[in-house]
Amino acid sequence: MAKKASKNARTTAQSAEQIALQNRPTKHFCKSPKCPTPGEPILLKDLQPAGEPRKPMSMFHKSCYRAL
Repeated sequence: MAKKASKNARTTAQSAEQIALQNRPTKHFCKSPKCPTPGEPILLKDLQPAGEPRKPMSMFHKSCYRAL
């Protein structure tokens, strides 16, 4: 039983760590003209890159990208 408890504790710690990593802001800003928060950095979990041929990569919030 002791091993199972330590595995559960480790899994819980790893999932909390992953959530913390996903909630960190990136250096990218949303390119959508209808974005409700255009001046704030996009959180990693909401980042949606969109590429076009011969153009630099554009970054959007996932919700803003779906609304385009």
